Amino acid sequence: MRADRSRFTRLTTAVVALIALASALVAVAPADAAPLRTKLPLGQYSPVNPARFTSYAYADGGRTFFIAARRLCQIGPTPGNVACSGRTKTAPPRTVGVAITGDMQGPHWIPRGTSYRFGSRAGFRAPVLTPGQRITSANVTCAVPRRGVVICSTVNRAFVLTPATHRFYYPHGDRRHDRNPR
Repeated sequence: MRADRSRFTRLTTAVVALIALASALVAVAPADAAPLRTKLPLGQYSPVNPARFTSYAYADGGRTFFIAARRLCQIGPTPGNVACSGRTKTAPPRTVGVAITGDMQGPHWIPRGTSYRFGSRAGFRAPVLTPGQRITSANVTCAVPRRGVVICSTVNRAFVLTPATHRFYYPHGDRRHDRNPR
């Protein structure tokens, strides 16, 4: 009976070690991506307390909501997710917003008719992020440098939206994003 317990203990230890190793490899994968080629100056804006912008309702999953430059934006629920509604003059037709998914894909335009949903499911009223302010939550920082402009950045990706144009930032060589205007 003692041999059975020791064999079971060794087997359990080996399985736990393999799971820990696999988890570590998966967690390191996104960090291999190159940092943004252009450093966006988000630190120069005044930080706000993200708790005031976060819906703790179960239906919202802890997402952070805010209104910036007449756009409804949301961060979360998982790190590296951010989206803002609306379109620019350079956006494709039938676009309803832009999103970065898990800091691994995007920025992508969100076309009309998809299941993507902006706003709180629980009725949380998003506060306004005013010019000169920034918010950081779930590995995402968004700022409003001036009226009509919103910038959102993850570790490896970012977007800048103005009424007239947009600019997307992503790792060199990446193909999981939409194009910048010419």
